[in-house]
Amino acid sequence: MYYYLKGIVVEIGDNFIVVDVNSIGYQVLVMHPEEYHIDDEVLVYISHIIREDEEYFIGFSSLDDKKFFNKLINCKGIGPKTALSALRGISVSEFINCVMTEDVKRLKKLDGIGPKAASQIILDLKGTLVDIETKVSKSNINKNQNDAKEALISLGFKEKDILECFTKINDNTLSVEEYITQTLRMIRK
Repeated sequence: MYYYLKGIVVEIGDNFIVVDVNSIGYQVLVMHPEEYHIDDEVLVYISHIIREDEEYFIGFSSLDDKKFFNKLINCKGIGPKTALSALRGISVSEFINCVMTEDVKRLKKLDGIGPKAASQIILDLKGTLVDIETKVSKSNINKNQNDAKEALISLGFKEKDILECFTKINDNTLSVEEYITQTLRMIRK
């Protein structure tokens, strides 16, 4: 079983990169090929997909992304290519937030994911992402957001609703009061 490839990027395509590892070129499907550059040395975590009629690698820049992808393809009705194309339209951390907040509306906008699949993903993944979820929530919520979240929870708002609002706020430099104000506006709509 392949775990990762370490080598030099020699080609970049629309949805793949080619990594030269000791004079062997491996084509690797990736979520965001624009993140890679020719002649860069990279370490790409690999999921090796084998089907009756095809075999390919899917690569990830972090181990958490790979773990999440593997959980996602274990959801009923979600194959590797569907998962990959869906993840091209959203970051893994945002996807996890959508699962945590049960945001079916956001998930069904992703390529290859309809309303049934979005609901199934939430059903299958909710509560199974503890290891990844903890890292993501720690890295995505800054101190001011965390203080605002605690204040809003003490006022009786649900954490799920608060986190959903935070994913829609694109400014990470707001004060605690500004996070509270913007979140209250969104919740009251």
